[in-house]
Parts: sequence; structure tokens; C-alpha cells
Amino acid sequence: MEIYLYPFQNISLLLVITTTICLFHVRKSSTADDDRYLNCSASFQCVNFRDVHYPFWGSSRPDYCGYPDFKLNCNGDTPVISSDGQDYRVLDINQSTSTLRVARTDFWSNVCPVSLANTTIKSSRVKNTSDVQEVLLFYDCPPLNILLPIQPTSQFNCSINSIATSVNYFVTNLGLLNISGNYKTTVIASISQSAAANLVLNSSKDNLVAALDSGFRLKWDASNTLCDQC
Repeated sequence: MEIYLYPFQNISLLLVITTTICLFHVRKSSTADDDRYLNCSASFQCVNFRDVHYPFWGSSRPDYCGYPDFKLNCNGDTPVISSDGQDYRVLDINQSTSTLRVARTDFWSNVCPVSLANTTIKSSRVKNTSDVQEVLLFYDCPPLNILLPIQPTSQFNCSINSIATSVNYFVTNLGLLNISGNYKTTVIASISQSAAANLVLNSSKDNLVAALDSGFRLKWDASNTLCDQC
């Protein structure tokens, strides 16, 4: 026996099939969204830092849980975050104030790195806090014929790229960036204002290392208020 479907029956059948397919895909999509929400709502641990949240991701936390600029490398003895080709040790994360304290890995316990480059944070989501001050490092210098605000103990020696020991200086006054001299390289690094004040009182090489190792603080803006409303 043949069954004939009238036009309105064909339309009804088509609507039922279409609705069923749509509901299936919506339910599947909703389930995937729920899984992502559950994955991202939980905190994660990165080395010695517990209870790390958005906007950070890394380790077991998927990349869709944070911003690309906030990936944490959790493989070493401390978390590392990268910006503009430079790696920074993460010394502190304060989720309530949206700040973190970082120190350059290449200057860690070492004021004579192989590659000399300025500290640059180019992420639009991160900026220095008001506590940050620059310190100028002058490498491969002749004896300077001017008085620096930090007296001659601001001189430190090191070898760069296996070249014989050179004379180097550091100052904490950016106004001296254009001082006359035949120094080969100038590096602008970031430290805290309290560390800069300590350098004025004690400008030894060891204190310079300590100032750089203490790091500097950054504040992030990753639309946290929108995330908190979820």
C-alpha cells in the first residue's frame, strides 16, 4: 500500500526533523560550553603558586581560559611569563589587586647577561605600576669624566660574550641617558622605587643584583569585571 503525504504533512515532517537536528546541536554546543566553563572556573597550581585564576593559563589549564599574553610556563623552579621575546620570573601574583611582580630571567643573579636589551613590556593588557623606576646600565665604558649621582662605587666589572673584563656603570636617573661618553651599550632595566632608594645608599654590585632580583610590579587589565559577572 502506498502512502501519500499532502503538502502540509511534508512541511510538518520537515519541521520536526529540522527542530530535532537543531536541538541536538544546541544541546551538544551547550555541553561543550559547560565543560569549558567548568574547566576555567577552577583555579590551578603553577610551581609554588596555588589558586591561580584568570587571566592566567598554562600547565593543565587550557589556553581558552585566559589571554594569550598571560601564559605561564610552569616547568621550572618558578613560573615564567614572556613578553616581547623576554622571559620574566614571576615572583608574586595578587589576584585581588590585579598585579604581579616579575624579574627578568636573563638578569637573575647576574648583571652581565650574554645579550643586552632594554626591559620592554608591550602588551596592551599590562602596564607598570607607579612604584616602578628605571635603572640605567652602561656597559663597556671608558673612565667617565663626570660625577654621577651615585658615587664611583656604582662601577661594576664583568665580561660580556667572553670579552675581557670591561668597565660598567649604573645610575637610577633617566636624565643621564644622554651623558657624554663612549660607552658601548646602554640598557634600561626596571626596579622598584624602594630598591632604587637602597641603591642610592649602597651602590655596590651585590646591591644592584639584589635590586634587579627583587623585581618590579605590573598591573594587568584583562576585563576581569566582565568575567566576575559570570
